[in-house]
Amino acid sequence: MRVELLSVTPDGEALIAHAARVSHRSEARASPDADHKLIRRLIELGHESVLEFAHATFLIDGISRACANQLVRHRLASYVQESQRYVDVGERSVVCPPRIEEHSACAGVFRDAVGKAREAYAKLLSLGVPKEDARYVLPLGTGTALVMSANFREWRHILKLRMSREAQWEIRDLAQRILGILREHAPNVFGDQG
Repeated sequence: MRVELLSVTPDGEALIAHAARVSHRSEARASPDADHKLIRRLIELGHESVLEFAHATFLIDGISRACANQLVRHRLASYVQESQRYVDVGERSVVCPPRIEEHSACAGVFRDAVGKAREAYAKLLSLGVPKEDARYVLPLGTGTALVMSANFREWRHILKLRMSREAQWEIRDLAQRILGILREHAPNVFGDQG
């Protein structure tokens, strides 16, 4: 799995603090230290609407279609995903769950199933079936790439849900990687998560 930050609001925390101060006409109190305290206080109080002024966009590559399906449930984000309709993904890597991979018998069953699915996909293509129809035989673990963008408030929401112990292992790993990157750019917004 690869997670790459493509874009983040420059000085996002300063922008958030400035927007928050407008509501109380307290712009004169701005300073980096005051901004950091203000952001942490806003989050503690649940006043997170001002976090919507800052955004981050990521390239996420090498996750399964299963993981991507979980991500796109977050409706306040924007997405573009690699198309299996136009891209031949028959030889694409397939994400294997660790609980399967760690047992040789299970891993063998998994590899056999993936191999048969790839053979069926290739055969369907050779028979003239369009990629958009042949893709139906591919495993849900087939790797994919997408670009995802959301504002900081939504990222906090996504990370809270997807880092939970109840979350599926792959999306939990993805959320941890995203959090690590976001903390570098907005430590006061994301420092309390994890």
